[in-house]
Amino acid sequence: MPDRRLVLLEASHLTAWQWRFGHLHREGEFLADEHGLDAFGEYLRRHGASVFHLLADVAEEGFQIGDVPHVTGRDRVDLIARKLGQYFHGTHLSAAFPLGREKSGRRDEKWLFSALTQPRLFSPWLEVMRRTGPRLAGIFSMPQMVEILSVSFVTRKAVGYRNFLFISLTHGGLRQTFIEDGHLHFSRLTPLSIHAIDEAATASIVEAEKIHHYLSGQRQIARGTRLPILLFIHPDHMETFKNRCRDTSELHFEFVDLVAEATHGGLGTPPRNSYCEELFLHLLIRQTPCRQFAPPEECRHYQLWRIHFGMTCISLGALVSALLFAVWQGYETDTLLRETERVRGEVADGQRRHDAIRKALPDVSLSTENLRVLISRHEALLKRGVGPEPMYIDLGRALRDSPRIELTRLDWRLANRSGETSASGGDIAGPFGILEIFGQLPIDLAYDHRVHRDTIDAFVDQLRTGPDIHEVRVLSRPLEVESDKLLRSPVDVARQAEAPKFSLRIVRRL
Repeated sequence: MPDRRLVLLEASHLTAWQWRFGHLHREGEFLADEHGLDAFGEYLRRHGASVFHLLADVAEEGFQIGDVPHVTGRDRVDLIARKLGQYFHGTHLSAAFPLGREKSGRRDEKWLFSALTQPRLFSPWLEVMRRTGPRLAGIFSMPQMVEILSVSFVTRKAVGYRNFLFISLTHGGLRQTFIEDGHLHFSRLTPLSIHAIDEAATASIVEAEKIHHYLSGQRQIARGTRLPILLFIHPDHMETFKNRCRDTSELHFEFVDLVAEATHGGLGTPPRNSYCEELFLHLLIRQTPCRQFAPPEECRHYQLWRIHFGMTCISLGALVSALLFAVWQGYETDTLLRETERVRGEVADGQRRHDAIRKALPDVSLSTENLRVLISRHEALLKRGVGPEPMYIDLGRALRDSPRIELTRLDWRLANRSGETSASGGDIAGPFGILEIFGQLPIDLAYDHRVHRDTIDAFVDQLRTGPDIHEVRVLSRPLEVESDKLLRSPVDVARQAEAPKFSLRIVRRL
């Protein structure tokens, strides 16, 4: 951040200050003559990288309160500028401060229009600034600083004053500032002839009475109302002011410790007397008002610096983000490299174990292809070694659900392809297990052909539900109905009186 410097302009001279970490250092005093202006120009050139704030403590100030219709956008800006031109035609150092909106009617906006009415006091100093081109942040008035300090004090102490008069002492004189509802309404500066504490105390009671009469006449306070008055005084001068400024039926004085308030406000160098300039200059840096009196062309270098500074901050932010991203990517890359090395080490260990196992095996005089064929045949033999037990289990399960069927014989064998087991076509590689079942039904069912068919079909359906069953086929039934079979008469069947016989074939994939 650049150095912060302040310029305090009074009626006859200008003083320059440097602000750093809450401490103020007086760097020079310049008179409004040729020699003083040249010295001031040299001072600005010497500190061209600093940001300057100009604070005016002059008596030539104007205040007007007016109502403005509530508009927005460019119309609002033009309307405020026109009002300032009407109230303060002879100066370009003017500003408008909002005071809120009316509670009824059109709800117009209330504004305080203020101006530094003697631009000739500023012209030589501003001309030097235009030639040297410092970064001028703005021109501010002492009443703005008084408003900030007084409102902050009243709010913090919760004294509940709606209207009050703030009296402060500076080298420019005795300043009386009237605050209403937390807003500045007007301020006036009374020059002092000898700048003595006794003179300031006497002037405080006299000027307070004048302000009270003025406010009563303008009906800004009701007649008979007691006006609170705040005085920020150094502890060494507190007794003098208390003896001179006594409460009356119209005035109530409250004395505030200036040193304690300066310390609370963060001023590193406590005031040595009752003059408040240093505290106001400190507040100008710590709580810079958003509105100021300088026209835009006077602050052009400051605005250009702000743009440059903003772009620099954005660039630095982008650079820092890129560096952080690069660091993160480097960390991720390093992590991946370590992980890759770990996996490579595991692969190398696995390869070494594999090679050790291979070396421990006996030498085999077979090629890889022949060894693969040998292993395939071995696996096929293992499958064949299962035997007929799974098919017998499926058969037992089906017989449990078909109690009328009685087995007479079982034949089991192996086949390499499905074409060896079926006459229906198709040839699928095996191996397959083949179980031929020969059975019979009870003799009392010899003449019930429907029961023959249903019992055998149910038995076949039950066998087909077994796992890995490829085919279940009926080889013969008790009653042959095919065209090439010989039909026998019931007399012949009765003469034989044999139990109904049938045969099945089950083909199961091994």
